[in-house]
Amino acid sequence: MNKQILDRISRNKYIVYLDNIGIDIDAIKKEITKNISENEIEIFFNRSQQRLSPNVYLDSVVFMCVCKYLYSNYKGSMIFENETKLDIKTIIATSHSLIQRPNIPKPYDVKVGFKEPGHESDFRVISRFERELSENHYGEKGQNTGRVIFEGLLPYKIEINPLIDKFPSNQIWENSYYVGEPFIQGFNASVDSIESQYVLWINSQLLNMLGLRLDNYNNGLRALNSNNEVVLIFRCWRDQLIGNGASFVGVGSNIAKLEGCDLILREDYFNKLKKIVPNVVYYTEVL
Repeated sequence: MNKQILDRISRNKYIVYLDNIGIDIDAIKKEITKNISENEIEIFFNRSQQRLSPNVYLDSVVFMCVCKYLYSNYKGSMIFENETKLDIKTIIATSHSLIQRPNIPKPYDVKVGFKEPGHESDFRVISRFERELSENHYGEKGQNTGRVIFEGLLPYKIEINPLIDKFPSNQIWENSYYVGEPFIQGFNASVDSIESQYVLWINSQLLNMLGLRLDNYNNGLRALNSNNEVVLIFRCWRDQLIGNGASFVGVGSNIAKLEGCDLILREDYFNKLKKIVPNVVYYTEVL
């Protein structure tokens, strides 16, 4: 079985959830690999770049096998908690947050360290995630094929990844996202899923302290002030899709050379945030 497939199975949220609560996942993973159709997965594999395109096929096979296993072994005693529920609101909100990539430095041009958050008109970029594939490594199996940056606000000067993927995005709409945690923003990644691929959002406690509220998810993932002005905006992009060759465009072309998202906060509210968190800093981590 292709290593990329095995890695994506291991990172699937259902598998991670069951592993965290003590379920023996080895038997489930074996069943999943047996049920994966080589013909089905082949159409998502980009041969020229030796990469597996993002797809929901793997997620559907994992879900089917997980449900069968739980029904056979834990019928009547096992339910999926909030971490694994389908987050419909975020799916809709982020689908309305898609933009053309901003004119910002690419990940390979970004340096690790502390700096001032970037400006975007009257807004500050308070968080950013982006992945850039490396042209130098296209088609080379087993090598690092890209650069990933994690940028965001930290409550004080410390060199750690500011974008921790710890809690489900469902909590955004429950006004409990990262509440009680020492993080200014949260991050969620779901590569092979019908759910939003990448999500960034502010700690719900800070959202309340800034006097902001979520807008309707049909308008995108964003927050309004008491005057109904848009103050906080999530944006996402996928740029420069790669195909299997100069003349081929198809499923295998669903691989973006640049893909990411950011979170922008209006300048006056950024200044309010600095009063709430006096030692706040902006830090870039690179993988």
